[in-house]
Amino acid sequence: MRLLFEIGMEELPARFLKQALNDLKSNLETKFKNERITFDSIKTYGTPRRLILDVHNLAEVQEDLNLVNMGPAKNVAYVNGELSRAGLGFAKSQNVDPAQLEIISTPKGEYIAARKFMKGKPTRELLPEILKSLVLELNFPKSMKWSDKKLRFARPVKWFMAICDSEVVPFEIEGIVSGNKSKGHRFFGKEFEVNSPEDYFNKIRENNVIIDLDERKNMIKNLIETTCVEEEEQVLIEPALLDEVTNLIEYPCPIVGSFNADFLEVPQDVLIISMEVHQRYFPILDKNGKLLPKFVVVRNGIEPSEYVRKGNEKVLSARLADARFFYQEDLKHPLVDNVEKLKTVVFQKDLGTIYQKIQRSSKVAEYLIASLGCEDKKEDILRTVYLAKADLVSNMIGEKEFTKLQGFMGADYALKSGENENVSLGIKEHYYPRFQGDTLPTQMEGIIAGISDRIDTLVGCFGVGVIPSGSKDPFALRRAALGIVNVILNSKLNISIKALVEKSLETLEEDGVLKRDRNEVKAEVLEFFKQRAINVFSDMKYRKDIISAVLDKDFDNLIEAQEKINTLEEFVKEPAFSELLPVLKRVGNISKDHTDVIINPELFTEEIEKDLYNFSIELSNKVTDDIVNKNYKQYLAHLTECKDIINKYFDTIIVMDKNEAIKNNRLSQLRFLTEIFTKMADLNKIEER
Repeated sequence: MRLLFEIGMEELPARFLKQALNDLKSNLETKFKNERITFDSIKTYGTPRRLILDVHNLAEVQEDLNLVNMGPAKNVAYVNGELSRAGLGFAKSQNVDPAQLEIISTPKGEYIAARKFMKGKPTRELLPEILKSLVLELNFPKSMKWSDKKLRFARPVKWFMAICDSEVVPFEIEGIVSGNKSKGHRFFGKEFEVNSPEDYFNKIRENNVIIDLDERKNMIKNLIETTCVEEEEQVLIEPALLDEVTNLIEYPCPIVGSFNADFLEVPQDVLIISMEVHQRYFPILDKNGKLLPKFVVVRNGIEPSEYVRKGNEKVLSARLADARFFYQEDLKHPLVDNVEKLKTVVFQKDLGTIYQKIQRSSKVAEYLIASLGCEDKKEDILRTVYLAKADLVSNMIGEKEFTKLQGFMGADYALKSGENENVSLGIKEHYYPRFQGDTLPTQMEGIIAGISDRIDTLVGCFGVGVIPSGSKDPFALRRAALGIVNVILNSKLNISIKALVEKSLETLEEDGVLKRDRNEVKAEVLEFFKQRAINVFSDMKYRKDIISAVLDKDFDNLIEAQEKINTLEEFVKEPAFSELLPVLKRVGNISKDHTDVIINPELFTEEIEKDLYNFSIELSNKVTDDIVNKNYKQYLAHLTECKDIINKYFDTIIVMDKNEAIKNNRLSQLRFLTEIFTKMADLNKIEER
């Protein structure tokens, strides 16, 4: 059988569409599994006006249920040949007559059991309730009620089309009855009757609806590239905007519009943001990437319209006029004048104003300048920190129209105010990365300003009890920590995470805004950093057990941590490691609860103990030099030398001797070895493969 189910409604917000389809598919799969109904595949389709499920090769009948549920042991279930309270209770819980209980022999003895057999029902009998519950249980980020309905949905539901082969699946929700009718495009289609799933796919296209998201997206892109550009032109198609536009329409028709070239005096990023974010237009550029006074709007229709073109041009002109006004007003004053205004802008109620934040960030920046040896850039770096947030109170950003341009506008205003190019670039780059996979800063001005700003946000919020939980992270602290980790790794900064956190705590204390115990905050922030570092290294496709082995030992210097991970990634591929790992794990497991490493040679009773002791002292000296010199490859090579002597040790003696002193001395010997094995990483955490 083939099942086709369509939920028709008023236009769904673009950001809801994909998740709704994913949830519908996942929920239906679960329901079929719970009802023992098999199928081959479930495909999803969707537009703003419809959510569609297409189920192929649906079983006509449920699978039979044949279960044997085990109960208590026979000697518990029966007393003197009669069912005990335990036996009767089990029968009641299984909803079977006590006489139907069976006795089953198992390797552990005899137990009572209840056998259940249920003949599978026809799938068609079960589908109405399955589809009804599917609708009622679907959740959205925001739902609504309408008219006199109690049903909550993202938008008012208009129809249900439910067809199993050629028959309607009948159900009703608050007066909305399922049927075999659907509707085409709102303006270029009509209502139509469906006789089968195959019939639906033909008629929906005839009624000017492209239900496949990928097909609709490719259609938009191809139409723009083939019909909307002239020679030497290109359309800027941002993937996120393309996805959004795809989810806003049922049939694409791109139209080219234009605007007054005088607006091009405004930085083109401002104009592009106006078009993309506010109007969902695609900008047109020349071959060199310079914005032209043209754009593409994608109409939800089958043919171009002069009215639509002129209407969109009029709306965009008003937007661009606002942008030009804000820009011209901002240029009347140098950027540095804005810094004083930040004294009135609250960053967080307990952490003070943004101006206070700048003062704290400057102190952290001075520490980083000294740590990284950037004294020659000190003036530009501190100037960058001082001006980095100045554009937040500009007309362009402060009016909330162009918040995505913070940093970019500051960089532009800085240059036009006479600041040097390094400071301008630093203001722009201190926001990088803004999201996963974003550009990373390239110059020390932006690198240090960005780390200083983020660490103040992160430690400050933890310091006043604003800590992420679940999906709640109002100050984007996870993103801040990830940003610091990525910048450190990309720029290869040899800095201490612990010292960085300590410096930030110091500035918060001096500012009088730290509300919680300093040591508790430090421990929590470091653990938070560790988890973010694990995420970053995992995204780099390193083995998770190796990441854990290294970072659980030490993650203070991320550059060194990455070097250790790289070395281990290569070492674990060698045969020597496969032979060494069982030895390391054996030593570690035996000594894991023993903490003493003081060894008394006078308690040795076997020659092998003396040999291992002398070997261990020599090995310890070697590997200590390796770790100090950061020669991790040599360190691991030295460890491979211990395999034979440790195996001989275990073959010769019994560690758990009856004499307590001898036993503890041997455990100390093994504990000493374990500490040698874990100087670089906790090698016991690496999995055998």
